[in-house]
Amino acid sequence: MTESWTAFAWGVAALGWLAALILLLVWQRARARSAPEAAPAHGGIDFLSQLSDRTRFLDAAAREVNRSQRAGHPLSVMLIDIGRLRWFNQHYGYDAGDRLLRHVAAACLHSGRDCDLVGRFSHKEFAVMLPDTTRDDAQIAAARLETAIASSSITLKDGRVVSASIAIGVAALERETDTADDLLIAADLALTRIGDSRATET
Repeated sequence: MTESWTAFAWGVAALGWLAALILLLVWQRARARSAPEAAPAHGGIDFLSQLSDRTRFLDAAAREVNRSQRAGHPLSVMLIDIGRLRWFNQHYGYDAGDRLLRHVAAACLHSGRDCDLVGRFSHKEFAVMLPDTTRDDAQIAAARLETAIASSSITLKDGRVVSASIAIGVAALERETDTADDLLIAADLALTRIGDSRATET
């Protein structure tokens, strides 16, 4: 009889612990649902360049295209390609390549205006959206940025000083139906033409 009561008591205790565990799990799930969603770890920022990443840049660019179209204002974009980045990495090392990327990113950011949208578009490309800027003015801005990069230098970890080169494709908003993607594709085509032209010259 005593053994039966002992087994019964243990069974009741086990059920109590199980019920408490279930209640705890239900409470934790309810709390998780009511809590605000955590922001992505990167927050839309490219870790290396500290500029907007591609997704964040494209979102902002789409809003800027819509704003410019509604207001009837000009809008241009620059697509900046870093020359020979792969060779740079192989010749000087990946730390040097990272320094080069940060150097160009800083130049893109500081050579423009506060209203310009700057982001890392791909592995070796940056994009700059220029509100209230015509194609001609964007070409002037591109030439200024290219000159700034060409006349600057990068100091590597071992003390060596190297230079960088970039190519810039420019495009402008032309049709009411243009999207941010249309602008960037046009800038990429302009960049391709520049690359073809330089290859022909050499």
